[in-house]
Amino acid sequence: MALYVLGRGLTLNVAAACLFLFLAVACSNDDAARIEQQGMAAKPAPVFSGTDQRGNEFRSGDLKGHAWIASFFFTSCQGVCPKLNNVLAGLQKEYGDKLKFVSISTDPDTDSVSALSDYSLRFSAKYGTWWMIRMPLDSVRSVSAKGFALMDPREPAMHSTRFAAVDKQMNIVGYFDSEDSTDVKRLKSWISSQQ
Repeated sequence: MALYVLGRGLTLNVAAACLFLFLAVACSNDDAARIEQQGMAAKPAPVFSGTDQRGNEFRSGDLKGHAWIASFFFTSCQGVCPKLNNVLAGLQKEYGDKLKFVSISTDPDTDSVSALSDYSLRFSAKYGTWWMIRMPLDSVRSVSAKGFALMDPREPAMHSTRFAAVDKQMNIVGYFDSEDSTDVKRLKSWISSQQ
């Protein structure tokens, strides 16, 4: 009987240890899946510069100390860009006091300072809160693909519909699909958490 109890106790201890390990692994896998699903990235935001909608030099490094959202668009886009920028316009209206917005043109040959200025008025982009910038195409491609790990816009229409969220320390903290209302809600939650 003592051997049976010892064996049963040992079996229970082994079973408890296995359950503990299973739960620990499952929880860490859930955390990893949640981070992956949220698009969390342990990577610094790219450093870049360009010309904004007023013809002034824009430098991403000047945003240190501010949370911000990066996006890609082009002014002659009739498809996703107006939708994407309508989402940004709504976010600016609701959260413009908490963060900044940087929209990078994927068609710098067409998107002159004048075109960017007109486009920024169309979406009520408040200067000093929302910049629309242009830079050479090779820089746009590098900033998008290498810097933000988004789609390489070899052609203007080949840009991502996702926003990249950047924290005050200039780290990319998440990606949010502008066309997914659940993602936009998650983005709003992140914005609300910013001080």
